[in-house]
Amino acid sequence: MLRHRPDVSAFAGVPMFDGVDAHALAPLTPYADRLAVTPGVTLAREGRHAHEVLVIVSGEVIVTRDGFTVDRLGPGAVIGADEELAGTAHDATYVAGAGVAALVLRGSAFRWAAQSLAGFVPTPSTAAG
Repeated sequence: MLRHRPDVSAFAGVPMFDGVDAHALAPLTPYADRLAVTPGVTLAREGRHAHEVLVIVSGEVIVTRDGFTVDRLGPGAVIGADEELAGTAHDATYVAGAGVAALVLRGSAFRWAAQSLAGFVPTPSTAAG
C-alpha cells in the first residue's frame, strides 16, 4: 500500500463532504490518508470493529460475507461509516480488487465531522455494511 497525506482538495467530489465549506475541512487533513491499495489486501474484516472510514476513489472492492462474494463496490462507495458511528463490527469483509485508491479517515475524526461540521452528511456504508 502506498500512503499519501492529502490536502483539503482530497475531499472534493466525496458526497458526504459536498455541503461542507473547504475551510471547515482543514482540521480533518491530519487524520486522512490517500491510499493506493495492492489487489488482495483486506480493507475491513467481518466481525472486527471499525476504526476508520474508507471512501473508494477508484477501482473495485470485493465484498464477502461468511466466505461468499455478496457484492462488488466501486468509486464513491463508503466502508465503515455506519459501524464507526454505531461502534459496531463490520458484517462483511472488504478486499481490494484491481486499481483501488481510497480516502481513509480515522474513526475519531469521522465522528467529530459527523457531530461538528455543518453540511456534513455521513453517508451510510454501502451494500454489505
